[in-house]
Amino acid sequence: MNLQKAEQAIVNAIYAAVAWLILDLGLLFQQHGSQTFSILASHPEMTAGAIITIACIAGLIYKSRLAAMVLFLLLLLPMLIRTVQGVFPATMMMVFFVILLYFFFTGILGTIRYHHLKSLEQDTSKQD
Repeated sequence: MNLQKAEQAIVNAIYAAVAWLILDLGLLFQQHGSQTFSILASHPEMTAGAIITIACIAGLIYKSRLAAMVLFLLLLLPMLIRTVQGVFPATMMMVFFVILLYFFFTGILGTIRYHHLKSLEQDTSKQD
């Protein structure tokens, strides 16, 4: 993966995170309508999840490896816990879940590769 592909993988992870956030908030608005904000206020874990996702999107803009890993785990761990408990998602949700996991995983690889290539570039320029 060269620098351009690493940057594109990071941008794709940003798009996937924004799509995930919009989908979650859209489903919340669809189910609860005008009571959405009161539900967010009464369930701080939902608000925290949205804030963490927004922070990770901002972190990905700055090519943060930690932000990419947190997004991946934020999506993966709750799904694994539900699956272990015997609650299986619908087929369309599973497809969307797998697509998001792919983009978040490539985002992790992209951030790691980006920083590796940038450090190699700095080492090369110091030797000259």
